Amino acid sequence: MKVTLFSLGMLLAVSSVNAQNPFQFGVKVSSNHANIAGNLNNLSTSSALGFSGGITTQYHFDRLFVQADLLYSESKSAVDDGAIHQAKWKSIDLPIAVGYDLFDFKTLKVHVIAGGVYSQVIDDKLSVHDNIQAIDTRWNKNNIKAQIGAGVNLGKFSFDLVYSRSLNNLSKDFKSKSNHVQLGVSYYFL
Repeated sequence: MKVTLFSLGMLLAVSSVNAQNPFQFGVKVSSNHANIAGNLNNLSTSSALGFSGGITTQYHFDRLFVQADLLYSESKSAVDDGAIHQAKWKSIDLPIAVGYDLFDFKTLKVHVIAGGVYSQVIDDKLSVHDNIQAIDTRWNKNNIKAQIGAGVNLGKFSFDLVYSRSLNNLSKDFKSKSNHVQLGVSYYFL
C-alpha cells in the first residue's frame, strides 16, 4: 500500500512538473509567399509560392515567450523583365521573436509576435527566357529581416501568420528588398 501511494505521489509530481515546463520544442512547416520590391521598374509586385520547414522552440515566462526557429526555406518571385522572368533562392533562416499571449483559455491561446530573422542564402538563381544567356548578378548571402505576426495555439498545434521584410538589399547590383507572408503550422511534442 505504501509503495502504491508513493508511486501515485511520484506520478502526480512528475506530471505537474511536465505541465509547468516553460520550454517547448517541435517541428514547423510554412507556405511562403514572397516578392521583391526595389527601385527598378521591372520588379513585380506579384507573389510566388515557396515553403519553409524545420524545428521550432519556445520558452515561456507566463504570457510572454521567446520563440526561435531553424528553417530551410525556398522562395521565389516573379520579375517582369525582357530577359528575366523569375528569381529563386534557397536559404537557412533563423527567426527569433518575442511573443505575448493576448488571450489564454487553457486549450486555446491567441498570441502576437515581433522580432528579426537572420537568413543565409545557400543557393540563388535568376530564371531567364530561353533565347537569353545567363545573367550574372551578385546576391547578398547574408540578409536580415524584421517580422511581425499573430497566431493561435490549439493544444500542441500552433497556427501563425507572419509578415517579414528585408532590411538590406538582396542584390549588390540594385536596390531590392524581399517581402514575405508566411502561413505556418507548428506541432510541439515537448
